[in-house]
Amino acid sequence: MNRLILVGNGFDLAHGLKTSYKDFIDYFWEDVIFKLNMFKSDTLLFSNECIEISQDPFPTVDISNFKEIVNNYTTLKRFLSTKKIRFEFKNQFLGILSDTCTNNNWVDIENIYYYYLKQNIEKNKYPKFSDVSDLNKDFNQIKKQLEVYLSNIEKDFIISNQISKHILNSIYLKDLESLTKNIFIEKIFEECIIEDNNLIYYLKDFKKEVLRFKESSPQSRDNYFNKEFDKYDTDYKRIFKEIIFPKNTLLLNFNYTNTTLDYIYECNRIKYNIIDNKISEIHIHGELNNPQNPIIFGFGDDVDKKYQEFEDLNDNRYLENFKSIAYLQTDNYKKLLEFIDSEEYQVLIFGHSCGISDRTMLNTIFEHDNCKSIKPFYHLKKDGTDNYTEIVQNISRNFNDKKKYRDRVVNKTYCEPLTQSI
Repeated sequence: MNRLILVGNGFDLAHGLKTSYKDFIDYFWEDVIFKLNMFKSDTLLFSNECIEISQDPFPTVDISNFKEIVNNYTTLKRFLSTKKIRFEFKNQFLGILSDTCTNNNWVDIENIYYYYLKQNIEKNKYPKFSDVSDLNKDFNQIKKQLEVYLSNIEKDFIISNQISKHILNSIYLKDLESLTKNIFIEKIFEECIIEDNNLIYYLKDFKKEVLRFKESSPQSRDNYFNKEFDKYDTDYKRIFKEIIFPKNTLLLNFNYTNTTLDYIYECNRIKYNIIDNKISEIHIHGELNNPQNPIIFGFGDDVDKKYQEFEDLNDNRYLENFKSIAYLQTDNYKKLLEFIDSEEYQVLIFGHSCGISDRTMLNTIFEHDNCKSIKPFYHLKKDGTDNYTEIVQNISRNFNDKKKYRDRVVNKTYCEPLTQSI
């Protein structure tokens, strides 16, 4: 059995990297405020491809974010009516993102883009953009700004031994879907296929204990494994509970950063007592400053009901930022398909929200016949709460077959935080 690890932005955040969309928007305005305070003019105060500010309605102190800029602008404009004060968003999409981030303290750029893409064909909703070309132009400017930002953030971090252990751990029988677990238990009863002599000994000894269950139902054998097995000592139980080691491990990295590289190097070096477990990686959404694997930034839900309307318009501008089309620029997606087609696999989730912006790919992974387990590693917050429920709710949206969803997703009892601390 193989292992597929979905690496999302929560993985970078767990290492203290400021890679969230909110971090990006906050930094943009911190940079604007810095330049406002550094460079003064009687006419044009500040301008770039996204905004333009003329005349200075802002004090040089006590402003640290976009919300405070807006508050000062609104207040002072009433008292400075004789001046031609202008605060203009040349990039309307940035204005929407800034407002959203200010009001909600978070922002999802890809979902907001898709929302306005849908509005553009619903004429009764009065979209903020004159046509889809304006929306795409603004969105592509944000994409370029995001790549520049991520290329320059501080990337020093310490490897977590806990995360390394998650990558290298065996696959627990209790994490597998019911049918696969029972088949494997039966295989243990019938065969001794482990090469290690000590394991062969234990397997044969265990086999003697359970041969009388050979003709019983898989459920009876499973109950025996889970209940009667407790009479064995701790080391003995560990051997059977951790009997499945992944043959190959693929880190499917949805981030643009290279935070995972140190882990791949370290895990390939250690590998504990795992034999022939190849650990590799695919940057499915591209890498920063790599023309051979350019970043993919957009929306990935072509099973949404609206998508058919976009195709029916016969206007390629509406398909410009769909991930499923951008995937064809490289062979990364094909490599992923080859991996999940090759053998049964378990999915681990490291900091990926499993939201609908990647629905098409996640549905392919989760509902594939070779997928036998989906195990989320959740974020444990400082107040003691966690996001396990949010992750599995999002996972549900990526399933059409809810029976498979309930059988494959590992319940919280058997899950744990990605890391306690770095």
